Amino acid sequence: MADKSILDLIHQDLKRFMFKKGWQELKPIQEASVKPILDRNRDVIISASTASGKTEAAFLPALTGVLNSQDLSGIRILYISPLKALINDQFRRLEEMTEFTNLKVTPWHGDVSASKKNALLSDPKGIILTTPESLESLLINHVEWLKDAMKNLFYVVIDEFHAFMGTQRGYQLQSQLHRIENLISKRVYRIALSATFSDANCVLGYLRANSKIPCQVITTPSSDKDLLSIQIKGYEHVAQNGEDEISRLPDEYNLIANDIFRLLRGSTNLVFCNSRFCTEALASKLETLCKEKFVPVEFFPHHGSLSRDLRESLEYRLQEGRWPTTAICTATLELGIDISDVSSIAQVDHPVNVASLRQRLGRAGRREHNAVLRVFLPEGDSDTQHLELFENTALTVAMIELLLERWYEPPLDHEYAFSTLLQQTLSVIASFGSVSAKSLYDLLCKTGPFSLNTPKIYMQFLKCLGEKDLIVQLNDGTLALGLEGEKMLSAWSFFAAFDTPSEFTIEHDGQNIGTVPLTRDLMIDDTFLFAGRGWKVNFFSQERHVIGVKPYPHDAQPLSMNGSAGHVHDRVRERMLKIYKEGKIPQYLNKTAKEHLQKGIALFHDRALDTSHIYEGPLGISLFPWKGDRVIRTIVLMLKREAVSAVAYKSHIELEYTPKDSLKVAVHNILDTKEIDEIELIKKINNLDRDKHDGFISMDLKRLAFAHSELDVKGALEFFKVLNKELCS
Repeated sequence: MADKSILDLIHQDLKRFMFKKGWQELKPIQEASVKPILDRNRDVIISASTASGKTEAAFLPALTGVLNSQDLSGIRILYISPLKALINDQFRRLEEMTEFTNLKVTPWHGDVSASKKNALLSDPKGIILTTPESLESLLINHVEWLKDAMKNLFYVVIDEFHAFMGTQRGYQLQSQLHRIENLISKRVYRIALSATFSDANCVLGYLRANSKIPCQVITTPSSDKDLLSIQIKGYEHVAQNGEDEISRLPDEYNLIANDIFRLLRGSTNLVFCNSRFCTEALASKLETLCKEKFVPVEFFPHHGSLSRDLRESLEYRLQEGRWPTTAICTATLELGIDISDVSSIAQVDHPVNVASLRQRLGRAGRREHNAVLRVFLPEGDSDTQHLELFENTALTVAMIELLLERWYEPPLDHEYAFSTLLQQTLSVIASFGSVSAKSLYDLLCKTGPFSLNTPKIYMQFLKCLGEKDLIVQLNDGTLALGLEGEKMLSAWSFFAAFDTPSEFTIEHDGQNIGTVPLTRDLMIDDTFLFAGRGWKVNFFSQERHVIGVKPYPHDAQPLSMNGSAGHVHDRVRERMLKIYKEGKIPQYLNKTAKEHLQKGIALFHDRALDTSHIYEGPLGISLFPWKGDRVIRTIVLMLKREAVSAVAYKSHIELEYTPKDSLKVAVHNILDTKEIDEIELIKKINNLDRDKHDGFISMDLKRLAFAHSELDVKGALEFFKVLNKELCS
């Protein structure tokens, strides 16, 4: 039963809106949010499933609080969204919600007209809806206006909160909100909305850095009840051979395209791919199928490299919901725009991580029907070089099991985030003309989100900026923008903390065989899959953005092209081990996927991997740590330092042509080392420019940041201790 006394707390003008909409009562998540938001003595995280009414849960009490205050001067609510399209959606909803009030709602982003912005600049009031990028522009170009306009700010509302956590953009937003509070000399309570938390308590630090302010997590029992239909469709992967097949769609992807056409045509769907090559190739094949069958084209690509017009026309078509439309996309449609009614979500190849999978599913199941998830998963055992446990199938099952248990990967607690620290340092200097190094450190690091940076590290960092002429020291000792800094700030692109990953050309024997947006570290002799073929790196140039390769005759893993995709977590690989040990086959696998998993389980037991982490095959040794990517990367680097040729493959590690005695010596040497120097481990990795401004940071600082976020020495040493016992037994 709804609590009438809670409904009575909502302002009368907002009840008129509810009456117009035909709402007789509040939803559970909305009821639970009213008092904590009206109290204004804590931050609030509203964690609930998609379409549960989170927007109203935040804004009905927030607007009530503003209306009850009776002083409507200045900006009272600052709403932050990761996407302009979502702002446009929320603007329409909030204009309707505030119809019977005197509150003004203003969207503020790059596509909003100058007249609307000027109206707000001349008379700041009501609610402003913006992105971190537009907020950065305001902090630089209108800092005095912000100081005056936001002196009565009541609430900050952050939508799609999970999209900011553990990202450069998230550090930017934390810094911006901290700077605003510093400007207006008051605390503003924050309300975060997200659909992806199983345990929101573990992410409180991402809402407000370095704070002891209480934060209440609001969720409801109904938020845990997800209706989900699942199918994993397996396909036999066939390795490609021959130079002429470099750009050809692998055979199994032709089968996948045929199934997508058969299963999804006539409805609205999102099909997510792990690479841009796959996105384009599938969309092209599906367009061809439509034309061959003389039916309207319903399948369209969507990724960050497409023109804005192409992306927005597809987004409009999805929002309108008047025509059957299937977007073949990368992570670009993972969140944001309010798509009318998505029939199903599909994933080609294994999912990237559980949190991403959950967010994608949030796009479906909005109209009282089950959310539908289909995974199209090619995998095969045609390559005798590797011990094939069909790990991608087991990985997918593990992620789905954890998804059903509502577990999602927690983000890394803190990062150095030097790229965004550079942006924020220059932004603060630009706001005030010149600032002392101590004031910058106190604002951004000591009390702000960049708290990993000690005074010593920050001074090293400032020295890098000085050497690049981004900043200069004035006679009074304060820091101002240098010529290069002024040049950087003159471009609109400066306001964004993130950047499109740099394109690298892949070359073989002087021939350009394609480009990839590189988002992972590469070393000489690393292997990867591109356009269906295996390649080994024999040359790498960060400056020229060239990857020189030679054919690799065995299976390999594709380069991750998702950017924010993140790592496979320890928990996922531990669940894979449980799946292999218990041998249970889920009902949602089709015949081929079931056969793959059964083969993998049978081989797992046949090779005694239920009691051992090592298998010695005819062509080398395979190690199975059953740990996440950070541990596996660290193990590989430690072994390479001991002259062991180690390559991460799927969820395990391959040691090519390594005798067992050599491995024993290497493990003994590793465990005998008193202290592992993380920086020494990554000395041979040259492409450490992960984020937008990393090119301005010294290699020493980049290695410090990389080792912190990408390595897990403790986890690797724990595995080596286990491995040592097995090798000596």
